[in-house]
Amino acid sequence: MNAENGPQVTVQPSSFRQFGTPADTFCIIVDEEFIDDFSIVLAPPYTRCMIVPIGPDGDLGKLLSTDVPATADVVAICRNTFLSSPDAATIGAGRRIVVLPCASTPVTADQIRYFLRVIERTDPTAQEAVADRFFEAVKNASHLRIIDAEHGTSCRFDPFAGGYVWNQQAGLLGPGEQQIAPAGELSVLPMDITEFDEDRRLALSGTLVLRGWPIVHAGYDRALDAEQADLYERLVPLRRNPLKLTVEDGSITDVRDAGGTAEGAALVAVFDELFTEEPRYRSIWELGFGINTGMEVSPANCGLNETYGAADGVVHIGLGLTPFTKFALTFICPAASLVDDAGTRVLGNRAAGEQGRRRVNRVRSASCGCH
Repeated sequence: MNAENGPQVTVQPSSFRQFGTPADTFCIIVDEEFIDDFSIVLAPPYTRCMIVPIGPDGDLGKLLSTDVPATADVVAICRNTFLSSPDAATIGAGRRIVVLPCASTPVTADQIRYFLRVIERTDPTAQEAVADRFFEAVKNASHLRIIDAEHGTSCRFDPFAGGYVWNQQAGLLGPGEQQIAPAGELSVLPMDITEFDEDRRLALSGTLVLRGWPIVHAGYDRALDAEQADLYERLVPLRRNPLKLTVEDGSITDVRDAGGTAEGAALVAVFDELFTEEPRYRSIWELGFGINTGMEVSPANCGLNETYGAADGVVHIGLGLTPFTKFALTFICPAASLVDDAGTRVLGNRAAGEQGRRRVNRVRSASCGCH
């Protein structure tokens, strides 16, 4: 990296609030070729800091057991190393880990600097409160709808139809837990975040509008870099040109240009090609909800954009999952709203529900999402 020929990337651990009551030791894990490009500002409450390199095997669990103290707050910032997410036993009761998901998309030193500052101003207590209100509203609703008021579209989601896995990447970390950074994503998938089964579906039916920044994740094979960049450039016009997706039982059956433009027609052709090459892209694999309101979208193919929450939360849609599909595609849709069966807006709604009629089990920081 050579810090992109600029100054070092400076990490200020005393400003990180995800860890709650800090440990004595603060550790960052970086790609071994970039170790000289980072510096840590040691300040209370930490009494020791470390910069630990990781090799291309990405075995975070092994590194923890050999190079990281048993009691430490750990931040992984790896641009070229796709990390393997350790289980709680490997993390140990004395460590907590946050991971900047950098390796699946191109991430620059300037972007890392920006998102480190986002982490510093992210309030985990406030995010925890937003997550609590969100899940309370979900369990009090017989169904949810994703709507786009401008285009008059609605897509119904039954959150209790399939034994889904709800994930929370927000709030304070407890001992042995891990979380993405910047924090601020709630999501629902048909099964565990690291598993894929093309026969599983989210109970979604209706019409969705894609309009906003795309993210094209790869990360497992550097030989895909050029193809990844090309696909991202072909999808970027979604910022200006909305598409309407017809969804039946969680599967996309039709894609139409909502704006009547040449760019919109080209976008439809991109989706046709994707579905022909890999039919599993037709399955909507994830509904995500960004709740980080202290950041802006980085105008690039950047996986760190996924927690973007604008002012009141942002819906995003996920297609595919690496390595089961060549790419994993995320579409940030800031114009969409999530409403309950009474038509009350859920995302960003400050009125918590009363008595929950159904149980929603959420997995707190079970995985940092790095696979």
